[in-house]
Amino acid sequence: MPTTEFYNNRAQQFQQDRVKIEKIISRYAWSRVVLVLLSGLLIYLGFSESILFWLLPFPIIVFIFLVRRQSVLQEKKQLASYLEILNRNEAKAFVYEAVDFSDGNRFADQHHPYGYDLDLFGPGSVFQFLNRCGTQLGEERLAFELKNLPFSKEELLLRQEAVREAGGMLEFRQHAWALGRQINDFGFDRSGLLAWLKEKPFIYEKNICTILRWALPVITLTFLGFTIYSWSYFPLLFVMMVIQLTIAGFQAKRIGEFQRVLSSGRKVLSNYALIFEQLAQQKVASVWMQKHHAIATQAFEKVKEFSALVNALESRMNPIAMQFGNGLFLYDFHAVARLEKWREENANELPHWLESLGDWDALLSLATLHFNFPTYAFAEVNQALALETRDAGHLLIPDTIRITNDFNLGKPATIWLITGANMAGKSTFLRSLGVNFVLGSIGSPVCASYWNMPLVALRSGMRTTDSLQDHQSYFFAELNRLQSIIRELHEGKPMLILLDEILKGTNSTDKQLGSRELLKQVKDMHALVVLATHDIALGDLAVQYKDQVANACFEGKIENDNLTFDYKLHPGVAQKANATFLMRKMGIIPPEVP
Repeated sequence: MPTTEFYNNRAQQFQQDRVKIEKIISRYAWSRVVLVLLSGLLIYLGFSESILFWLLPFPIIVFIFLVRRQSVLQEKKQLASYLEILNRNEAKAFVYEAVDFSDGNRFADQHHPYGYDLDLFGPGSVFQFLNRCGTQLGEERLAFELKNLPFSKEELLLRQEAVREAGGMLEFRQHAWALGRQINDFGFDRSGLLAWLKEKPFIYEKNICTILRWALPVITLTFLGFTIYSWSYFPLLFVMMVIQLTIAGFQAKRIGEFQRVLSSGRKVLSNYALIFEQLAQQKVASVWMQKHHAIATQAFEKVKEFSALVNALESRMNPIAMQFGNGLFLYDFHAVARLEKWREENANELPHWLESLGDWDALLSLATLHFNFPTYAFAEVNQALALETRDAGHLLIPDTIRITNDFNLGKPATIWLITGANMAGKSTFLRSLGVNFVLGSIGSPVCASYWNMPLVALRSGMRTTDSLQDHQSYFFAELNRLQSIIRELHEGKPMLILLDEILKGTNSTDKQLGSRELLKQVKDMHALVVLATHDIALGDLAVQYKDQVANACFEGKIENDNLTFDYKLHPGVAQKANATFLMRKMGIIPPEVP
């Protein structure tokens, strides 16, 4: 099991690597200065001793070599920097300190059936604790999975196998993250690129364009050869260059728009190619990872090729290159034709490649959780309507203070009433169940030593809020939430339902009556229900419907004028309250008269 020291040591090693690379880059920079001075000296002396001009190519060749080496080292330096950052953040996350991982707040939705109640997104959220995605694709996929729970039992088993395998691939996981962070793709709008994939070619496989882009350069280059032999051919060369520039000019606007769309994604896709290459170079055994490994092996060369072709098209932005390139070779037509040919061959595959990248990039977040907390259980899936867990706790509470509980829902009681005083732990317990259910439903480890669950829909009612924009009061918003739950139950959808102190917007008598009628209705439906409430009078439902409704509670203890909680779930209905005690202790109301 990794420790904070483990990650800090890795961060320190990457820091040392970065410093070493910086020193080498500095030496290369000074060497280039020396080579420039040496070249200048050779040129100066060459006017006196012409033989020195023959030495001039050597410093130039070395200079070019150092430029290329420095470019490679700059990339290695950047990679080491991001790996240092990642491991420092991992060290903080391991002890539940605030970290800089994206919190996914852009995915938050107050009207989501459970996401807002369970703190799935936003600062200090489940998403931020899980998120180790290097790409926008991965974050979008992880958010989708958390919000939709889209997998079957068979898919979950394959994902669990992949999470276990990827959990042991530390270097691969961290390098994939660091490569993704080398270029921020979160501002990259893929819609233009995806729309381009569906367009028809306007140069490639067009007969007239094919003839023009091959025949005209051959004629022009022929006249160029004649011109070198005899200057009298220059007018013909000039005419052919003008013709080619004119033809290129007719398509300049369209080619410019073509280039604009593709250039916005060139660097991002070049980076994606490097990430695909990381997986392509791995040896994997799990079925799920093998599937994505095969895709990555195919994708990284093709995506790399695409990036190079777009880069070649962008060279037309140099005015001199554009004039001579189009004047001699009709360069724009060739550059566009190569890209259109690539599109014809790969247009149907690119969206699948990107989808694959998002899939396994998201899964690496779950693998990191497994690596950091190897004692967390993987969910077992049952066909019955039952949820059984041991040592379940909340993922976001540090293990040094986390209190865990055992729970058995659906054997036989399908409705549990959880009573207890304020601050005793009812809401945290509900969120623990909900968060672990979400994690188990996407193939992630869960914060428990054992977790057996059905694959059903999850619905909750904990933090219903009013909305001025929707002209909706808090109470009406809560009723709408309950109405949607009942509607789905009537449609036959099996559910796990987590409710916290429902009907708070009405008087206590009306609240109790409404709660009773709701529970009587859902007890015979295909649902597992956990209701946290202060209304201990509801506890008699367990007597009336003893095989369907059960009671449990969280109790507080007052000793020596101090209130304490053990946060453990006990059988039965809560017997103690703490509001009056706390009000007296805080001086809100007068102390009790002996």
